Amino acid sequence: MVSFYSVTTTFFLIAATSLGTYKGQPEYSQQCRDDAGPPFEDDGSTFNGGSYHTTSSAEAVLIDGECAGPVADACESRGDPLTAYLEGPTSCTNGWFCRILVDENWDPQNLVSDLNFGYCNSTESANSDQSGHCHGGSVDSTFYWWVRDHWFRGYNGRLRCCCGWTTLSSANIVNRCDYRREVTQDENLEDCRDANEDHNLSYEGGCADVGAAIEEDDGECWEVLRFGQVGDVEGGDGYEECCDYNYNYGSGSNDGEDDDDDDDEEEEKGGIFKGRKMALKLVMFNKLHHG
Repeated sequence: MVSFYSVTTTFFLIAATSLGTYKGQPEYSQQCRDDAGPPFEDDGSTFNGGSYHTTSSAEAVLIDGECAGPVADACESRGDPLTAYLEGPTSCTNGWFCRILVDENWDPQNLVSDLNFGYCNSTESANSDQSGHCHGGSVDSTFYWWVRDHWFRGYNGRLRCCCGWTTLSSANIVNRCDYRREVTQDENLEDCRDANEDHNLSYEGGCADVGAAIEEDDGECWEVLRFGQVGDVEGGDGYEECCDYNYNYGSGSNDGEDDDDDDDEEEEKGGIFKGRKMALKLVMFNKLHHG
């Protein structure tokens, strides 16, 4: 005989799994095995009831003191601009795409090791992949999971997101952009290695008009300054075991391995110096070609 207590307990366990461990989480987990960051189900304890970005230096860029259009409704429902800007939901009806750009005032950490797009407004950038890191999706629910993953990868910089994944081919903004697929609620997450790969859905269409000025509707975009995790996160069961990252700015290594050689410290300093030097070059490049 099934008791009322057992049925009720089962119901709340299912609800907790679907809605997250504390207020503000997305509807259900789409965290795949290769996603960076602590286990989603541990967020309540890892971040003491807040969000992963609550105590960070990140800042939502407001427009005349108001939230940007695509996340204005989220600002009302979520309670604060930063949560809305990083977690959504957005009001985009044609998908979303984000670019992480090197910011001279924010250490890029691993960003410079995985630049993947070029702007279309110059021949030099259109034929390269050194303008920043671009990623998008056609389903709004994937926005939260991409942002979270790249935050913990240490892809640090200025985050600019816009509506318009489905119109990238005609927008003439970027020459390519990676894609985050939706992990449906009936999928087994243990079978999902990486929702950012193995789907052949990235935008690879190039630029329609190389050298033409970029005409982008700022009303369809929102930005976050000082995006990205700095160092490791403390707390959370299993976090240290699964996600103890050892960021190496120069090599882009993110595997957390350490062979304890005496030269490690000097190598890391060299990597940091090279990473920052490259970042400054990219800042100047982006200012020259994209304002």
